[in-house]
Amino acid sequence: MTNPLIKPHHLERTAYVYLRQSTPGQCRRNREGHQRQQGMVEHVATLGWPHSQIVLLDGDTGQTGSSQHGRADFQRLLEALVTRKAGLIAARELSRLVRDNQDWAQLVRLCRFQDVLLADERRLYNPADAQDRMLLGIQGAFNEFELSVIMERMQQCLRDRAERGEQYDGLPPGYICRHATLCEKHPDPRVQRAIEKVLQDFDRFPSVRQLYLHLEAEQFQLPIVPKGRDWRDVQWVSPSYGQILALVRHPAYAGIYVRGRRQAFVTLDEQGHKQTKYRRVPREDWDVFLEDHHEAYIPKTTWERNMEKIAANANLCGDLTKGAVGRGDSLMAGLLRCRRCGNRLQTHYSSSGVRYACCGGHRQRMRGGPKCISFSGVALEALLAEELLEVIGPAGQQAARRASERLTGQYQQQRQLLVDRSEAAREAEARAAREYKQTDVTYTAVRQALGREWETALKCVAEEESRLKTFDERQPVLPSPAQLEQLAHWGEDVRRLWNHPRASNSLKQQLVRVLIQEIVADVDEQRDEAILLIQWSGGHHTQLRARRTLRSGRLSTCELKAIFDTLRKVQTDGAIAAVLNREGISTARGETWTAEQVRHYRQRAGISAYNATLKTRSGWLTQAEAATRLEISPMSVHRLVGCKILPAEQPQRGLPMVISAADLMLPEVQRAVMALKAGHTRPLPDDPRQLKFF
Repeated sequence: MTNPLIKPHHLERTAYVYLRQSTPGQCRRNREGHQRQQGMVEHVATLGWPHSQIVLLDGDTGQTGSSQHGRADFQRLLEALVTRKAGLIAARELSRLVRDNQDWAQLVRLCRFQDVLLADERRLYNPADAQDRMLLGIQGAFNEFELSVIMERMQQCLRDRAERGEQYDGLPPGYICRHATLCEKHPDPRVQRAIEKVLQDFDRFPSVRQLYLHLEAEQFQLPIVPKGRDWRDVQWVSPSYGQILALVRHPAYAGIYVRGRRQAFVTLDEQGHKQTKYRRVPREDWDVFLEDHHEAYIPKTTWERNMEKIAANANLCGDLTKGAVGRGDSLMAGLLRCRRCGNRLQTHYSSSGVRYACCGGHRQRMRGGPKCISFSGVALEALLAEELLEVIGPAGQQAARRASERLTGQYQQQRQLLVDRSEAAREAEARAAREYKQTDVTYTAVRQALGREWETALKCVAEEESRLKTFDERQPVLPSPAQLEQLAHWGEDVRRLWNHPRASNSLKQQLVRVLIQEIVADVDEQRDEAILLIQWSGGHHTQLRARRTLRSGRLSTCELKAIFDTLRKVQTDGAIAAVLNREGISTARGETWTAEQVRHYRQRAGISAYNATLKTRSGWLTQAEAATRLEISPMSVHRLVGCKILPAEQPQRGLPMVISAADLMLPEVQRAVMALKAGHTRPLPDDPRQLKFF
C-alpha cells in the first residue's frame, strides 16, 4: 500500500539514498553498517520508486558529518534540491546527512519549499507538515548534541591515556612502539647512531641552519619509518631543514612524554565553513609533561639548552631575542641593549669599522624623552677582547685537549655512519635478490620489474662501498703528534690564536654569547665616551669605557708607510691621493692629499713609484683585474677575499687591495670560482686552512 505522503509528482522525480560513515577506520572495519545503509535502496523501491530513478550517493564515506564543507555528494544533493530534481532523500539514519544543527535546518527548509520528502528506515517525513517539521528540528538538535557527547567522550579517553603516558599520535625518528603502551628506542643500532650524531653535532653549531648545512654537505641520511609501515621498514632519506629543527627540539629525545604542544582552534573561512588550525603554545601550558618516561638519547639539561639556543636565534621576534650569529665582524651584535629606552642596538658596518646605534631613538624623541645613543665599536671591541682573553686563557690547555679528542671521535663517527649505510644497502640488495628468485618464471612482467629493482639495489651497494673506500683512502683529518704538540702550545697562548688572521670570527661570536649574557650600553656626552656594563653568564659585572667616536683621519708614520708601500704597486700618485681623500685620511697638517704631496712623502720615506713593467713582472693585480682574469664580478672577488679564500694585501679596510696572479690558481680559489659560475647561492666553502679553537 502506497504511503499517503507520497504524491505522483514525488515519484516522477529522483530518489536519492545518502550513505556516509564518519572515519576511514569505520569504512574498513564496520562493513556490516555499510551494507545496511546500502539496503535503503530496496526500502525506497518498496515505497514506489523504480530502481532506475534511485541514485545511491556513497562518495562521502570516511567524512565527518559535523559540516557540509568538503563533502562532494552532499553538495550534489543540495543542487538536486534547488533544481527540484529530487523527490525523496533517504538515509538509514537521518543523522547521516548532517550533524550540524544550522546545516540541518537549512536542509529541512529547502525540502519544505521544494516539496521533497525525507525518509529513514522507520518512517517518512514531510517537511511541509508542521508536526513532522517539529520532529525533524528536535532530531537535528539531538544529532548535534549526540556528536558533541561522542567527541567529548573520545577526547576524555585520549586525555586519560595521555596522563598515563600511553597515547601516541606519532613518534619521532629513532623511537618505535612495538606494544600498545611502550615507547622504546629503535632496536637497530644504525638508527640510534644516526640520531645521536644529529643531537651531538648540534652542540658544535650556533644554529639549526648551520647544523643543516653541515649535514647536507656530509650527505647525511636520516632514518624514518613511514606512517602505517612496520617498524622494520626503515627508509633513509636526505633530511629537510624542518625535519632537523623538529628533531633537535623534540622533548622525546630527553625521555620526556608531552601532550598538548599544539592547540587546535576552529575558525570560519571566507565562505563561512569551519576550519581547524593549530598553533604552538608555551611550555607551561602543555597538558602533560612526564619526565623519565622512556629511554633517552640526551639528558634533559641538554634538551633545555637546545631550546634556549633555538629561542635565542629567532630573528625578527622583538628586542628580547639576540638573533642568530651573523657573518659580520662584530663581536657584540645582538647583545647590546640601550640603557635609556631598553631597545636592542642595531649594528652598522662601514669602511671605518663597526658602529652601534639604538633602533628606538626616533620613538624615544617623539615621546619627549632623552635622545638615544650611537657610538663606534672599534675601541670597545678591542677592550672586550682583552676581557675575554683574561677569562678563557686558563682554559686554553683543556680546550686544546678536548679539541684533539673531538677530532678523533668525529672521524670515527663519520666512518661508522658510512659503514652503516653500506650495510643497509647490502641488506636491501639481498632482499631484492630474494624476491626476484622466489618469483615464478611464468610471471614475466613481475620478474622484469623485480629485476630492475635488483639492479638498482646493486648500483646503490656499489656507490656506498665506493664512498667508504674513498673515505678510507683519503688522508684522515686526525691530528699528528706534531700538530697535537702545537695545539697544546696554542692552548697556552690563547691570545695568539685569537688574533691569528685566519681565526674564525663566527666562533669568536659564539664564545662571546656563551660567556656574556647581556651588555647594557650608554654614552657620556661630557667626556665623549661610550660606557658598557657587561653582565657575565656567571653573574659578575664589568664596566668598560672608551671614546665614543673614531679618532681623526690622521694616521701614524708606520701606518702611512704601509699604505703607500702597498698602493704604489698598482696605482699612480694621483690615484693614491684620490683614495686617501675618499677614505678621510688627511696629511700631518690635516690637509687633503694631492699627487705632488704623495710624491714628496713617498720620496722622503724611500718608497719607489708606480712602475707598470714591475707590476706586470711581479704579477700584481687590482680587484677589477683579478675579476677579469677569473671571469667573475669584482664583488665576487671581494667576497673571496673576505672569506679568506683568496689572499690579498689590504693595509686598511676600505682601501684598494693588491692580489698576486699566482694566488688565483690556488685549488680552493678555483673551486670557489667554479661554484660561483655554476650559480650556487652559497658558492663560498669554508676555508680548509681555517683555524678552529675546538
